[in-house]
Amino acid sequence: MSNTRPCEEPWRTTNTKSFDRKTILTVLTALCLLPFAMMDDCRANTEGQKDVDPSGLALVFPGSPVAVDDKSLDGALQIYSPFVLDCWELGCRPCQLIDPKINQIAKDSKSRIVFGKLCIDYNPITMNKYGVSRTPTLLIFKNGTLVHKHVGNYPKEELEHIIQTALQTR
Repeated sequence: MSNTRPCEEPWRTTNTKSFDRKTILTVLTALCLLPFAMMDDCRANTEGQKDVDPSGLALVFPGSPVAVDDKSLDGALQIYSPFVLDCWELGCRPCQLIDPKINQIAKDSKSRIVFGKLCIDYNPITMNKYGVSRTPTLLIFKNGTLVHKHVGNYPKEELEHIIQTALQTR
């Protein structure tokens, strides 16, 4: 006999079941809430070793920007390095113009850099924490630490240069 009432979601039961880390990560990955997976297909570092997080799970570096918010940013910074966060806002024309450039750079940098996107209209904590007052703003992180903040829309080649320079000099 089920503990659910009619028209009630089946996962909202009075029975609580604990799930192991692998199950939780698999579900989150499937829902695109956590962009890494337990797969053998992962990028290789310069020594030819697979990149793994401390739990031993292989990391998959996405070829397109991942959506982050105030709650998920810290987790993304712990998982990925380097990480470039594109802060944008609704109705921002320069943000709309930089978007395809960021998408292309993310695709080209799939095995080296992870890109994220964050709408500052809905994420005031991150906006205030990193002093984002104008958009588009790129926040460039290395090992979870902000190493460079860049404001404005520039040609793709110049954006690539800005990102590479920030990551190499810090």
